[in-house]
Amino acid sequence: MIFDSDHRPYANILLRYQKLVETKHPSHVGSWPLLNGWNLLTGAFKGWHIVVFKDAGFTSVTMFNGIGELTSETVGVTEITSENRDHVRAFLEQKFNIGKRDAIIFLPPDNILDHEIYQMLCRHELAVGLLPIKIFLSHKGVDKAIVRDFKKTLDLLGFKPWLDEEAMPAGTPLQRGIRSGFSESCAAVFFVTPNFVDEKYLATEVDYAIEEKTKRGDQFAIITLVFGSSTVKGTVPELLHRFVWKEPKSELEALREIIRALPIHVGEVRFY
Repeated sequence: MIFDSDHRPYANILLRYQKLVETKHPSHVGSWPLLNGWNLLTGAFKGWHIVVFKDAGFTSVTMFNGIGELTSETVGVTEITSENRDHVRAFLEQKFNIGKRDAIIFLPPDNILDHEIYQMLCRHELAVGLLPIKIFLSHKGVDKAIVRDFKKTLDLLGFKPWLDEEAMPAGTPLQRGIRSGFSESCAAVFFVTPNFVDEKYLATEVDYAIEEKTKRGDQFAIITLVFGSSTVKGTVPELLHRFVWKEPKSELEALREIIRALPIHVGEVRFY
């Protein structure tokens, strides 16, 4: 791919993106971010091309002058890698005032764009209300008071935590209600305390979480948090051993682990 003053290489990226949107969300193509017009800002940093697409909302393309080679201060790191590019993306989103319908694309030296196209899709699915932002909170009933505190904080951050006592009105078939909760969530958090026993409905929840992870891949996260003292801790169910679990030393550390592991970012910081 040749990167010059011609906008065609960038249009080709969006053409590929449009085909993905048409496949996954055919009824939303007409109102999808960027597909009805976009403005462009380009720069580079140590072999990586950085492309900022701004949603225009109508059929047009306005080419901004390229901003040339960026500095480490601008991008927030001394080097962009496959491991830190999502962190750099979040840094630049604030720096360039990137809205939910906009996008930043990193064009790596190898020109492989699968990760970038996927990240843009997830961002815009969230922007148009198609990406589930519920978080299933799996726990033993005796630990509900602790889990309620996590729910309140996640509510404030803009998520919609799924807690059985609120999500299932009286009369809801239990099995069906739990299944629906998983299908509408982007993650399942297992609060593994010494009270947590892998049986009955907790076992069902583990099965459903693995099923969602297998089906949705990176769009669904399984987050296992182990609580307890130095002598008595919760036991992680065997089926969850294939996933990394954390043993936070405090509830604040546990909250940070949840936020870090979610497949979507916390909402933008702004004034009302």
